[in-house]
Amino acid sequence: MTDREERIRAHSGAYVDMYERKPISRIARLVPRLRLQPHEDLVDVACGNAMLLPLIHDRVRSYAGVDFSPEFIDVARRRAGEHGISNCTFHCADVVDFCNARKGQFDVATALDFSEHIDDGEFIAIFTAIHASLRAGGRLYLHTPNLEFILERLKERGILRQFPEHIAVRSAPHLVRLLEQCGFDRGKIAVEVLPHYNVMRLLHPLRHLPVVGRVFAARLFIECRA
Repeated sequence: MTDREERIRAHSGAYVDMYERKPISRIARLVPRLRLQPHEDLVDVACGNAMLLPLIHDRVRSYAGVDFSPEFIDVARRRAGEHGISNCTFHCADVVDFCNARKGQFDVATALDFSEHIDDGEFIAIFTAIHASLRAGGRLYLHTPNLEFILERLKERGILRQFPEHIAVRSAPHLVRLLEQCGFDRGKIAVEVLPHYNVMRLLHPLRHLPVVGRVFAARLFIECRA
């Protein structure tokens, strides 16, 4: 079995079923931060089951969901049909190939809870292609766990069990360095820390503590302008 086949297998079956049970609130809270406009074309990278689609389809001109998992694409298409959404397309494809074939076609790219699934080399290849797919002034939004968060630190040290698909949880400085290598200007990258989407959000106010505060910021939300 090739590495790609193994990864597709890991993002199929039980994983797809598990993802269907995740609360939509984890994505809904991000929507106001996207600042979407009715004339914009959006690509949802590693769209999974298209959880984002029902929340934003009436805020953009078009939505394109791309994922390498056939099962996720099937679920995403079913979701669109159940909601009667027509301004969307879905593509079971390699993200790099998809984006490189559509240079300068999108105003917005979303990569939500995705970058922690790929190593640095793949990150650079994928996000370089995403950068190329954006129009001048286009925006990339990235949402991911924060390596500085206390639970992620415990997972990194083997004290807690990490999700097997999370192979590269990163800190904000690490992500910014990678995004610069992908063509994004450091001066156009904005990082925001967000609370967790479950009960661990109660720790978020502790981020203001001196010295140790950074370990209580669970999630990273990054905007990059092309």
